[in-house]
Amino acid sequence: MAIIAKLFCYHQYYLKHRKDMQHRRNLNSDNKLIVQKDDEGMRLDNYLIKILKGVPKSRIYRMIRKGEVRRNSKRSRPKDRIFTDDKIRIPPNLYKKQQTISFKRNDLNWLKDAIIFENNSFLVVNKPSGLAVHGGSGINFGLIELLRSFRDNLKENLELVHRLDRATSGCLLISKQKSKLRKLHKFFREGTIKKTYIGLMIGRFDHEYYEVDQPLKVSTILEKGRLSVPDHQGKKAKTQFALLERYSNSSLFKIEPITGKTHQIRAHAKYMKTPLAGDNRYGIQPDPIVSEFGLNRLFLHSETIQFPGLTNNEENYCFKSELDPKLIHLLNKLRSMTQ
Repeated sequence: MAIIAKLFCYHQYYLKHRKDMQHRRNLNSDNKLIVQKDDEGMRLDNYLIKILKGVPKSRIYRMIRKGEVRRNSKRSRPKDRIFTDDKIRIPPNLYKKQQTISFKRNDLNWLKDAIIFENNSFLVVNKPSGLAVHGGSGINFGLIELLRSFRDNLKENLELVHRLDRATSGCLLISKQKSKLRKLHKFFREGTIKKTYIGLMIGRFDHEYYEVDQPLKVSTILEKGRLSVPDHQGKKAKTQFALLERYSNSSLFKIEPITGKTHQIRAHAKYMKTPLAGDNRYGIQPDPIVSEFGLNRLFLHSETIQFPGLTNNEENYCFKSELDPKLIHLLNKLRSMTQ
């Protein structure tokens, strides 16, 4: 949180509105996007999410479903693959002048310490809690926009491989090459990318291992926004919880999501009636960890990510991000009270 506070207090400032020139070059006079070679093979929904920066995903899926999006003059499904020179018509009011946020390069030097690993293909960042991974839906900017400002020479190539909730910290994988992005997305689809989390869950636990296999459906709740709720007609979601330490009124778990659905870990923790500490969306109120220890964030951290090498001669990759010192301090307090 200290990183974010410093960023907001000293380094944020706005430029005037300007056009997004990169994607304007792909937009012809008939309000059609022309698919470039680097984007061939992408799903239609992922392509539009990439191109229409700042447009909520719910709006993108709605306009595909309603036929407002046409690929080569025909309706398409979100999962349809696109090809070079495809013409994607979009509603004319979507391409507006975008508000662009810029940062002085020196003001983003903290990102150097946040980068866990980097090579020619990708980088792994330890994302702080409270910082969104990208702008949009009322958020002016996220980590990917900061990285593009900090690494201007890679601005056009840096792309998120996956996402983390704004409140969650830890390992975030970012691609530096379009070809590697496609390969990493393929790994995710095949389930060959493994992630583990560390989470503090409130309640008492009789067992050392739990597995939740409960489909989830995303609903919009007026007071809390988008929520993943148990629903037998929802999408398959499975999470494994392995006990690490017990405390008087909570326990620390190693958590492995087998699938990757929206808010999956948080929703499954609530389903177990043992929500994550500091979760103001799925948690209990009053939260005993927040009340007693002053926890001011969600206690969920993406600790490790591992995946196969991207070329034939590369070994498997495995990366680990360190837990926030404030969370370590909290765990030490819990241990001292349990003894």
